[in-house]
Formats: sequence, C-alpha cells, structure tokens
Amino acid sequence: MILWKNGKLEYIKESVRIAQWRLGLEIDGAIIHVPAGDVVAEMRDRGWTLRCPLRNGQIEWIVVLSEDESSLTVESTLANHGPEPVKLGKAYLLDSESVVYGQPADDVVALPWQVWGRLIVYPLSDDDMPGLAKVKVQFYNRSRKEALQAAFTTFQRADTEILLERHQGALTGLKAYCNFSGWELQPGKKTDTETFRLAVGSDPLEQLRGWADIVARNTAANVWQDTPIGYLGGAWVDTINGEQGYETITYENLEAINNRLGGLGIRYLWTSIRNIEGGLPGNWLKWNHRLIPSGREPFIQNVQDRGFIPGFWVGPFYLCSMLTDLMEELSDAILKQPDGTPLIVCNEWRHGDAGRIPRKDRPCLYALDPSHPKVLEFIRKVFETYHEWGVRYYMVDFLEAGAGNIHRFPYKEHYDKSLVAGAEAYTNFLRVMKKAAGKDAYLLSSTGPSLHHAGILDGVRTGNDFGEGRPLSQEAFFYPATYVINNLSFWTGAEYALGNQAATFHTHRKLYLNDSGNVLTVDKPLPLSHARIHATIHAFSGGPSMLGDDIRQISDERLSLLRKTLPRSKDIGIPIDLFDSPRQVGPRLFHRRVDAKWGTYDVVAAYNLASEPTDIDLDLTRLGLDADKSYLVWDFWNEHFMGNASGRTTIHAAPESVTVLRFVEDPSQPVLVGTDMHVFMGEMEILDSKYDASEQTLAFTATRPPKEMGTVFVHAPNDVYVKNFEGLHIAKDARDNTLIIAAPLKFEKEHVVRREIKFGKLSEVLDMSKLDLA
Repeated sequence: MILWKNGKLEYIKESVRIAQWRLGLEIDGAIIHVPAGDVVAEMRDRGWTLRCPLRNGQIEWIVVLSEDESSLTVESTLANHGPEPVKLGKAYLLDSESVVYGQPADDVVALPWQVWGRLIVYPLSDDDMPGLAKVKVQFYNRSRKEALQAAFTTFQRADTEILLERHQGALTGLKAYCNFSGWELQPGKKTDTETFRLAVGSDPLEQLRGWADIVARNTAANVWQDTPIGYLGGAWVDTINGEQGYETITYENLEAINNRLGGLGIRYLWTSIRNIEGGLPGNWLKWNHRLIPSGREPFIQNVQDRGFIPGFWVGPFYLCSMLTDLMEELSDAILKQPDGTPLIVCNEWRHGDAGRIPRKDRPCLYALDPSHPKVLEFIRKVFETYHEWGVRYYMVDFLEAGAGNIHRFPYKEHYDKSLVAGAEAYTNFLRVMKKAAGKDAYLLSSTGPSLHHAGILDGVRTGNDFGEGRPLSQEAFFYPATYVINNLSFWTGAEYALGNQAATFHTHRKLYLNDSGNVLTVDKPLPLSHARIHATIHAFSGGPSMLGDDIRQISDERLSLLRKTLPRSKDIGIPIDLFDSPRQVGPRLFHRRVDAKWGTYDVVAAYNLASEPTDIDLDLTRLGLDADKSYLVWDFWNEHFMGNASGRTTIHAAPESVTVLRFVEDPSQPVLVGTDMHVFMGEMEILDSKYDASEQTLAFTATRPPKEMGTVFVHAPNDVYVKNFEGLHIAKDARDNTLIIAAPLKFEKEHVVRREIKFGKLSEVLDMSKLDLA
C-alpha cells in the first residue's frame, strides 16, 4: 500500500516498509526536496497523483504512483513554466533513509547490477558488496522467502542509479534517481523522467523475468531469431606470427567445418582486427594487405563461396593516435575528460602493428563524441560500406568509450546539447550505427552498458573473454603459449562466464541475445572435464558461439563435444540456485524444461568448479516436478542410467566438473530416457517418440547430419522383453531388473533415421514364478 502522510510517502507491502519517502530534484546544481505544504495530492484508484510546484511555480513536477498486486510504479513529468531554461540534474523518485526489509537478523542477499566485471549475489553483510547499482537491484530475503526488486523500467535517456544504505547487514535506506546531467529544459517545454518500479513477491527469478518483460515492451525489442554460430579460431593457432597466414588457416578451417561439422548451423566467420590496416582502430575502411594479401574482394568472396557470412570486429568509438590524418579531421569530435583534456580510453594499444614497436612509442586511443555530426557521418559511412562489401556480422567492442556516465568513462561535455549526456547520446549513436549496418546484419556488443542496448543491438556479450586465445606476443600473460588452462577463475575461464550467464538469464531473447559463451574451445591439452564444462555452458546459454579450436586438427573425440552442443537450442538454462549459493561458490544448478511435441522432460546441469568433490542436494520440486512421482534419471556425460528419483536426489560432483542429468516421469512402460547426440538429449535431435501400448512398440525418429552416428537410450520395465533384438544392445539393470536398451544409429546419406522397438510381456513366454530375477 502506498500512502501520502504528512507530506511524505510511505510504502508497506509484506515485510517491506519504506517510510519518510521524499522526492527531490536537482535544478541548476542545487537539490530541492518537494515542499510538503505546496503539494496537491490526488488519491486515485490504487495510487496517487502528486502535483509539486518548485521554484515558486516555475517548475511543475507531476508524479504518478500506480500500485498493483505486486508492484508500485513511479512515473513523472517535468514542465518549465518560467521564462528561462533550467539545467536538470538528478531526479530522485525515491529517497528514504527509513527502510525496513524483514528483521535485522534475516538472511538477505542482493544482486546489484554492475556495468563492469562480474555480476555477483552478495549477502547484505558483505563489505565488498557495491553500494551503488545501475538500473536495478534484486534482493531476496532467504529467511522469509520474500523478494524485493528496485528497478528502473526505462533507462535509455538519463543515467539511472540506485543507492543502497546498510547497517550491520540490514537494508536501511534506498535512493533511486535518474540523472539528466545538466540537460536544459527549455521554457514552455515538458520532459518525462525515467520510470521507477518496486516489486515485492516470493520469487526473485520471476521478478527478474517480469522486469525484462516490461523493458521489452518499453523498448519494442525485436529479438534476432537466428542463433549465430561461427568460427574465430585463435586458441591454438597464431595467425599473425606463424608461417601460415591468416587466409590459409581460415580457408582450411572453413572447409574443415563443412566437412566435419556440416549441417549443424555454423554459418559465420568473425575476422577480428586482422582485416584493418595496421590493426589500428579508425582504419576501418583500409585493408590489411600484410595479413590478408589477396585483398578485400577476393577474401570476402572466398568466405562466401565456402558458405559463410563474413563478420568484422569494430571499436566504433576508438580513434588511434597514430592515424594523423584522421586525428586532424576529427580533432574537434574527441570527447574531453572532466578536467578538459582529451579523453584517452586506452593508454597503450598493443594489437596489430602497434604491438611490434617499443612500448614507449605505442599509440593511445581517444574516445569519439557519440553526438558529433562528424562522428555520426563517419560511422554511418563505415557501416554502409561494410554492408556493400557483404559484411553481416559485427562484434562492436569497447562501447564503454562513448557511454559516458552510464559506464566508466564520464566526459565533460558533448556536441549535441539537445541530447542528454550519457544514455541518450549513446543510444542515439547506436541507432545510427545499427541502421547503417542494415536490418540483416547481426551486431554483437561487448564491454559496454549492455541493458541500454535493448531494442537497438542484436546481441550482448554478458561475460568475459571466455574461451579465447591470444597470438604469441612476448608481453602477453599467455606467452609463450596461445591459451591458458587449469585455472577456471582466470579471466578467460569458465567461472566468470558461468556466473554472468546466471545473473543475466532473464534478458536472453527478451531484450537481445545473451552471448554468455563467447568462444567455444574444447581441444587438448584442455582437460576433458574442463572441455565438458565449456561445452555445457555454451549449450545451456541458448545463445551464440564462435569456435576457437583448429578444426583441421581437432581429434574426433573432442570434435564430438562441439557436435553435442549443436544445433543450438534457443532457450537459456534457469539458474535455480542463483540466490541460494554463497558468494564463494556461485550458482551451480541450471535447469531447462523441454516441451517437445512428443513429450516433456527436464535437464539439469550441476557444476562443481571447486578443486574438491562435493555433494549437491537437488530438490526436484524446484524443477516443477511432483514430489510424489518417480522420475527416471540419465547422466549425459557419463552415459549412465542413474535409476529412479523421487522428491530429492544427490549429485556426487567430482572436482572441476559438470554433471548433466535428464529427468523424465516413469510411465511404467518403455520410454526414451536419453541420447548421446546432444546435451539436451532429445530436444534438437529427436523428431518424435511414442509408445503404442496396443502394439507394444516404441517408435522414434532421430535427425543428425549425414555420416554421423549416435545412440538413443530406452528404459523398459522389468516385465517385458524385446522381440526385434537385432542391432540393439540390451542390458538388465541388476538393481531392479529393468532394461536399458541402447539403439545405435547411423545417419548415412539420409539425415533422418526411424527405429521401432517391439516388446512383449515376459509372462507370455516365461513362467514368472520360476524365473530367477536375482
């Protein structure tokens, strides 16, 4: 319930109480709190409209508070009735130092959204927890099973921040504001603030999904339907310093993909930096003839002739100091730091030709003004030209450089003052870039604000440089190697990727495609258990992947790990323990409900990234399963029938490993229980599966690319036998005498195989009373 009492707001819902709630507006550098006596408060059905005159009526602030069963939404409009423009700063839609969330001793955790680094669920008592969140923060009171969300549902115009105040592990204060950063509201004009929302409920995961649904509507997000899967390479081959050049290695790998992974949806080639003359940012339209000597047109044609879509890396806000002509042309379009000096966002560019010169002579990178007409025309020309060349995939990187105060490089001022500094200037630039690139081009963003890309860009890298290799540069940590292994917490390792995959699950295919896997690398000498972790993270991401291995040389054993993730499912795994696991462990359990036309089942990935074995207790009701029913459990990576589970099951997780389990309700008749062809064991490779009780026949149809082989596993009760046993591997489970049947499949010229297994009742052929079942 939202109340207006004695000139201040008060919100009470379940165990949440926000009292002494003030509204405040920064005008011309001074914060004015709404004077209670001047406010005209109008009570509406489940809410209030507050008309707040400021500066003797020069500014009118209309605040509308609307309440429903589970949330309170705050919207507002500012009007300038005076003769002069006013500079707007922070608009406080919530300012309270009197917040109660449960009891002081309650176990409360929070996920404050950060734009840089790892996204972590912290106990409120953790001193390392950031006190400031961008856009949103998700709380969960684990003692009371109560969720609280404080979030902006619009944020693409002004910087939106939420400040948290704590005392001895308890939440005591909240401030939520949008910052117009000195933008001027002209006389006779109105402007809306961003919209803020509080939600109270029982499920923090559902609140995150609900927030994403609202933002998707607000941004008119048009989500890219294809899931880009492609080739990058670089994990084991240095295409810069080796004898074989980038062209040779790339063409041979594309051919190897067609020969060894054909039919699995691998369609893109990402050429990173190597196409740019000198590898210097800003040289976007100048070709690198040293690394790709055939030239632009032959290279792109050769890529397309092999059936792939060309893609480039671009740092659209970057300008290299070595490019003197471009520096002169754009000198007045370089952003300034708050102290007035040019904004340098990279002190030493180490890639391309710059990495071949002494460090003291290496160039720096400047940030371009996202609102400057020269910059907009420059980037428009770049992407329109790329489109003419046939480029349809982009990794647009280091977007932080032009994001201003919504990321980590705030600037003093920008060119177009009609746009709010930060969010509005930045998103306006992104729209220009996307339009120039074309509707048929996929734009993946990296190292930027992410949430602000909703409805504009197609994909967002949500994590780290997971799975990437590096050239043999003597100054790199990787040197004298191209890849780092045996450290899951390394900045290209699985721990970072998995944590952010969990924390961002709710935005996937609602706001954009989450790219939480980045590069899929599985080849030796990466330990097999780590390779399986990599493959599982990518499969459960529901998003894009670039292959990092040398497909020409990879063994069939490790190549099969790639196959088991493809074709890629579009759905992301739900981190069911996101708010349960302590910070030191992180989320470990990811769940997918598979609703195929032929049946429903559940798949769980259980990770143990620690160096010691552990037992993970899994409550099946958290999967939406019935505690009173029995489920058949198949272990994918170990190809092992685990038996039946009811209510709960324990996963014995080896050190630095992942376990993938499939749960299907035991129907007391033959049923498909697993496959070895895809991590999701049926969703992507089984077209149909049905048991005909009248005919006592289980029939299924499987699909994989020609020349592949695979196995379907069937469970049958202990009172049947197989009639047409030829070509089947039939085993009796000694624990309960049920049957586990392996049906080997060969996909030769056809990519579809249908198989029928005919059963009979044992009682029809045997005297059951005399049968020794021991």
